[in-house]
Amino acid sequence: MGAVLFSAAAGLPVAAQAQRAIPETTDDVRRVPIPPVDRSHEPILVLTGGTLLDGKGGAPIANAVIVTQGDRIVAAGPAATTPVPANVARRIDATGLYILPGLIDLHVHFTQQRGADMGRYSDSPAAAAIRGTALADQLVTAGITAVRDVGTTDDVALRIKEAVDRGIIRGPRVMWSGRIISSTGGHGDEVTSTATGRQKPALGGAPHGVDGPWEWRVAVREQVRSLTDWIKLGAPADREELAAAIDEAHSLGVPVAIDSYGVYTDMAIEAGVDTLEHPLLMSDNAVPLMKKHGTAFVPTIGAFDNLLTGGYPTAGIPSGGFYYTHSRRFVIDQQDHLKRVTEAHRAGVPIGVGTDIPFENDVRYPDAYFRELDYLHQAGLSNAEVLASATRVGAQILRMGDKLGTIEPGKIADLLIVGGNPLETLTALRAVRYVVADGKVVVERP
Repeated sequence: MGAVLFSAAAGLPVAAQAQRAIPETTDDVRRVPIPPVDRSHEPILVLTGGTLLDGKGGAPIANAVIVTQGDRIVAAGPAATTPVPANVARRIDATGLYILPGLIDLHVHFTQQRGADMGRYSDSPAAAAIRGTALADQLVTAGITAVRDVGTTDDVALRIKEAVDRGIIRGPRVMWSGRIISSTGGHGDEVTSTATGRQKPALGGAPHGVDGPWEWRVAVREQVRSLTDWIKLGAPADREELAAAIDEAHSLGVPVAIDSYGVYTDMAIEAGVDTLEHPLLMSDNAVPLMKKHGTAFVPTIGAFDNLLTGGYPTAGIPSGGFYYTHSRRFVIDQQDHLKRVTEAHRAGVPIGVGTDIPFENDVRYPDAYFRELDYLHQAGLSNAEVLASATRVGAQILRMGDKLGTIEPGKIADLLIVGGNPLETLTALRAVRYVVADGKVVVERP
């Protein structure tokens, strides 16, 4: 996308990948080479009897068999043609149930606030990590097995990612973006509270933003050095700053997301940004530009509806829109936002599912995810298209399409088993029976 071509198979610029094929890499966007993994002695899990929605776009497969070994899918298909190995460690009878790929949320913030009494307590990276650990459990329990954190406190999201990978906590697979890169005083560097307009004590000193193309390049390099999977930019910025950051990230094989609005959105698309995160005040040129440049769209429709219809009472944020924020000096028009999502969908722009809940995580997740699916349906996506956005398309946007998003041999064993057919009604996704994450059964319900 943009000036540098990427390979979904390796997550590296095509020119770099052509030098030498890498047989095994880490299961994240960074694709760091690792020694070959021997899974031949890992336990085998078999699912039988269920209806398989493999995410590839074909017809449902009744009476299916899925075989996993360790963290990989070994086989998937009709029972008549999919043999079951003899040395099975566990069988799950999914008769009457539906089996589909794990769901993907492309826009979360593990370090955001929760709790009706949060105003009584001081915040810190340690407190944020505790909150994030609780959110990770909420997400995977609902069948969301992969997420992208697009803005975190310190290295909290990275440590949650590592804790999940090591089996210390339950949670989804995590891709993270580190701190939002923004100009001084831009989105991600404002020093006023959205709730009160008061200056935040921790941010009243030296500037935290970066200014000028070279500083933006350095900021990207620092993020990549910190092991980020994605780069997250925030508007406003000038054209040269955006182009420098995106070019630098792509040269290092790392994709870029931006939280943008108005003219900055068009500038970012033209510079080759990979995903747009809830861009508001979109121009009439935005969707044609997205189609031309291959830009993906993560609209987080529910995040703005929350602001308009109820606010966040425990944070003291009233309904109606953005308050006290210099980079959000405009009115939210939800109908226009929905119209732009419809326009993007009709143009063939890839659309992913993201929630972006900044407060009250404890009561708004996982409902916010399923509400987002309903909003996409309202914008004109069919149930099958919504399901694709939540799985296969989401994986492709995430730069993990070769490892996630469908159920087929060689893919990571992230599976969701539900009690009804989500192609008929999206509410069936709420009826979680089993969740398999990284080949392990992490949720099972009667």
